[in-house]
Amino acid sequence: MSPSPILILAIVFAAVFFALRWRAFFALRPFIKAAMAILLAVYCLQVPNVRLYIMAAGFALSAFGDFFLDLRGEKWFLPGLISFFIAHVAFAVYLFPHAATLSMYTGYEWGMSAGLIAATLGFYLWLKPALPSDMKIPVAAYSVVITIMGIAALTTSLPSLLVPIGAILFIASDVVLAVERFKFKFPLDKQINWALYASGQILLAVGVTTVL
Repeated sequence: MSPSPILILAIVFAAVFFALRWRAFFALRPFIKAAMAILLAVYCLQVPNVRLYIMAAGFALSAFGDFFLDLRGEKWFLPGLISFFIAHVAFAVYLFPHAATLSMYTGYEWGMSAGLIAATLGFYLWLKPALPSDMKIPVAAYSVVITIMGIAALTTSLPSLLVPIGAILFIASDVVLAVERFKFKFPLDKQINWALYASGQILLAVGVTTVL
């Protein structure tokens, strides 16, 4: 089966924005950044599965997050964080019915879940002293919801490995963003963040819509 033109276009916009990361900000850039997630939402809507509308909503909310986080000014960071928070809720709502129940957990599920919880908690405690006082609770809440989404993806019964891989890349992109935003800058931080994020989103979209 040939690739969906919508998916190809999403990948193109992801690549275009990756190239734009080396350029100064311009007014059209937030719209270009948001285009990938919007196209992934449309891609999910093409599949004749009503439950995938939940994933489409998650990608649409991610597009809002992308847009807000690319605007100039600190006031847009919290709306972006809230958009991604709700997006992760949507992803978790879709993934959890496919996740293993606690009674079915093997050593793998317990290990992956415990490892992700420990890593998230450790990272938040390391990051917390650098957070502004009004961001400590929002970032903590975001950390909880992204961990829940990650556990659902890592323990999924969905047949595609792209789902857990995509979720891990998505989480890794948030780690890079948080370090760059609140701790310290490092070479190619924004480019690394986008490469991880875009790859994670695309793999999640393909993973939930196809059987590989």
